[in-house]
Amino acid sequence: MMSSPNQTGHTIFVNDTAISLEDVQAEMPHHKTASLQAQWNDAARALVVKTLLLDEARKKLDIKSGESLTDEALIQALLEREVEVPTPTDDELERWSASNIAHMQAGPAMHVRHILVYADKSMPGSVETAQKRAQEFLDHLKSNAIDFEQVAARYSECPSSSRGGDLGIMQEQDLLPEFRKALQTVQEGEFYDGLIETRYGVHIVQLLKKFSAELKVEALNKEEKQRIRIFLEDSSWKQGVQNYIAMLASKARIKGFDVFSGTTAQASSTGWPDGGNCTGKKPS
Repeated sequence: MMSSPNQTGHTIFVNDTAISLEDVQAEMPHHKTASLQAQWNDAARALVVKTLLLDEARKKLDIKSGESLTDEALIQALLEREVEVPTPTDDELERWSASNIAHMQAGPAMHVRHILVYADKSMPGSVETAQKRAQEFLDHLKSNAIDFEQVAARYSECPSSSRGGDLGIMQEQDLLPEFRKALQTVQEGEFYDGLIETRYGVHIVQLLKKFSAELKVEALNKEEKQRIRIFLEDSSWKQGVQNYIAMLASKARIKGFDVFSGTTAQASSTGWPDGGNCTGKKPS
């Protein structure tokens, strides 16, 4: 059983490495969630994963005597060596584009990305806390939009965080009603000037592109195709990293924490991401 935040002593072991309660508490400020328990879980999982990767890096990397590398550099070197990312061919790119756009022919569509700050409306103060946190993100992103994917990957509590918050190209009728209403007057590339509250929590939403009902696959220009190529490669990299971490965890001796608890199912190791809709629901 997982230890609760108020316990003392060494609570988690990864192979021969102990992760103390103090370690987890020091990591917690880097993980913003709607509840203390969720924050503790995220911090503990991050430390377990970091320990798994560092253990493997020290086993497999040929580190020269006297060479000093940061933990982050060791992990990056390990992942670059162990995780292979295929480059999509032109045919694969066209097939992915067709499969994700063809079903939009019947009506107008939007390419949207978002960041979800989860809020439990049954908990007093949860919505207000989520609004405050989301507003901090929005204020930053309005002048630093380039940071969107990084912020979404680290803080968004929607499964789309693994894709930098990208919901893909969606028919307007498939968007949450609150999204549809808010985005009617938003121009391409702009953020909705405010926060959108849904049953899932509080959202920051950016409209990347609008597509008319007459959209054709051929309408994608070279720049848009390149963006899709980068998206596919990035998504494949993230899937590969997740699968690699899962493999390490399955072979390791981990006590005091279930690293698989509360995570989404692993993506398939074959094929490209389908660009499917993110519901916005917090993983259970």
